[in-house]
Amino acid sequence: MKRTFRLPLAVLLSALPVACAVSPHFTGTALPPSPAPNFTLTSDIGRSWTLAAQRGEVVALLFGFTHCTDTCPDTLARLSHALQRDHATAKTAEIAFVTVDPLRDRPAVMRKWIRQFSGAKIVGLTGSQAQIDRVEHLYHVWSKKIPGKRGSDDYDEEHSAFTFLIDRSGDERVVHSDDDSLRDFAADLRTLLQ
Repeated sequence: MKRTFRLPLAVLLSALPVACAVSPHFTGTALPPSPAPNFTLTSDIGRSWTLAAQRGEVVALLFGFTHCTDTCPDTLARLSHALQRDHATAKTAEIAFVTVDPLRDRPAVMRKWIRQFSGAKIVGLTGSQAQIDRVEHLYHVWSKKIPGKRGSDDYDEEHSAFTFLIDRSGDERVVHSDDDSLRDFAADLRTLLQ
């Protein structure tokens, strides 16, 4: 007589490797966890700011410019409110706003502009055109100057409008578009802050 030995399902499931753990659900586009490309720029208070030095906190990284009248301030306001909603402190999360217009967005200009957004820790980042070009390249972001009609200082900037959410380990985890809702941003930030 042949006997078959069967293990209870609970025992089999408990033997599965930890690597099979369920990944968190994101409302934005989930990215395979990989180190966010590091860069160093100048903060809105004139100090050197390096992405790798922000390990231990969640970073929402976005690109824009202070002369923007719609998308940039709207996205920044939604991110700020999303962090405020979840009571994120300056030690747990930060919004890093990289200018695509370094000619006009010097540190003092950026400092004045970001002060209008409350509820979260926000740093404005600028540098030379070459430095900004490098960061855009690292994150596959594009920008293009659109000339106006009133001289060399009259121009607009077209640019990619993505927000990259970077976890406490420094890995890119999610990307959001500029039309994602406050609720979407808040859900993914809450997941990364847990």
